[in-house]
Amino acid sequence: MKRIILAAAALAMLSANAQAADRIRLGFQAGLSGAGIGGAVGEEQRRGLDLALEELGNTLGGLPVKLYVEDDNGNPAVAVQVASKLIDEDHIDIVTGLTGSNTLIPVEKTYLNAGVFVIGALAGPQEFAGKACSPNAFHTSFENEDWDDALGKYMTDKGVKSVYFMGADYQAGWEKIAGAMRFYKGKAIGPVYTPLSQLDFAAEISQLQAAKPDAVFVFYPGGLGIAFLKQFDEAGLHGKIAIYSEDTIASELSFPAEGNSALGIVQSTSWTPDLDNPANKKFVASFVAKYGRRPTIFSALQYDAVKLIDSAVRAVHGKIEDKDAFRAALDKADFHSVRGPFAFDNNHYPVQNIYITTVEKDAQGKLTTVLKATAVTGWHDIYHEQCKMTP
Repeated sequence: MKRIILAAAALAMLSANAQAADRIRLGFQAGLSGAGIGGAVGEEQRRGLDLALEELGNTLGGLPVKLYVEDDNGNPAVAVQVASKLIDEDHIDIVTGLTGSNTLIPVEKTYLNAGVFVIGALAGPQEFAGKACSPNAFHTSFENEDWDDALGKYMTDKGVKSVYFMGADYQAGWEKIAGAMRFYKGKAIGPVYTPLSQLDFAAEISQLQAAKPDAVFVFYPGGLGIAFLKQFDEAGLHGKIAIYSEDTIASELSFPAEGNSALGIVQSTSWTPDLDNPANKKFVASFVAKYGRRPTIFSALQYDAVKLIDSAVRAVHGKIEDKDAFRAALDKADFHSVRGPFAFDNNHYPVQNIYITTVEKDAQGKLTTVLKATAVTGWHDIYHEQCKMTP
C-alpha cells in the first residue's frame, strides 16, 4: 500500500509539473482606446508585443504562449475589472503592458497578491520604486521621473534662464514635472496642471504667453500632446518659446497629426531608433518591414519586456512555478535590450542611459527624431534607496 501511495504521489507531482510547464498564460493589459493616455499609445505597445512574440515563434522560453489581451481604456475603474478577469477567468501567470500610472497603481498589488508576476512596460510610478517595491514586480521602462530628472539637468546645463512647467493632472504628470523642476536650477514658473480629459488649452496657453518664459516644459502624452502642440502653434508661439518634453509627445505615432508644430522639440528618452547596437538594429528593421514606419518608444519598451520574459522562462526551463528561480532569472535581465546597457536596480527598476533628441526633418522632408546627446549614463532613480530589497 505504501508503494502505491508513493507512486501515486510521484505521478501527481509529474503531472503537476507537466501541466505547469505546458504553456505560458500571458496577460496584456493596456490602454487600447481613449483620447488621453490610451488609444494610440496602447496600440503601439501591442505592436511591440506582437513583433517580439512573432520573432520568438509565439513562444516564451520555448513554451507556447496563450495571450489574453484586455483594454483598460485608460480608466482606473475599468483597469480593476480587467485585472479581475485576467486573474479569475484567464488564470494568467504574467501580466505586461500597463500603459498609464493611473491604471497601474490600483491593480499592481491585486496581481501580486494573486501570484501573478508583473512586468510593467511603460508606467513607472514613484511609489513602486521606493517603499512599495515588490519582489515579483519588474518595471522595465523607467521610474516616472527619470527622463525628466535628466531633462531638468540638461536645461540647466544649456543655460535656459526661465521655464514654464505644465502637464496632465495625474500621478505621472505630478511626478514627471516634480523631477524636471527638482534638477532645473533656473527660474521655474508653475507648475500648471490640466485634467486628463481636457483637450482645449486656450486659457493655459494664454497664461503661458503672458508669463514670457524662455521655454516651456510639458508632459502631455498621446492625444493630449497633439492637441497642445497644435494650439501652441496656432497661438503663434512656435519658434518663440522653446519646447522641452519627453519622448511621449512627438514621435512617428503623432507626427501625422502634429505636422510642423512638432519641429524643434527637445525630448529626453531612454531609447531612440538611432541607437547603434545589434538588438536595436534588428528591432527597427523588423518593425519597419512589418508596419512601414520607424517604431516609437512605446513599442520598443514593450518589445524589451517580452524579450526579458523570454530570457527568464528559458533560464528556468519553463518551470515558472518555481517563483524564486523565475524571479532570480528576471532580476538577472539576461537579454539584449534595444536600449543597449540595461540592468535592474535593487527595486526592479532599470539602470540605464538617458538621451536627448530633437524633432527635425529628414532628407525627404519627413519629421523624425534625431539623437543629439547622452544626458546621463547608468542613471539610478532617486527612490531605489527607500526599497528594502537587496540586489
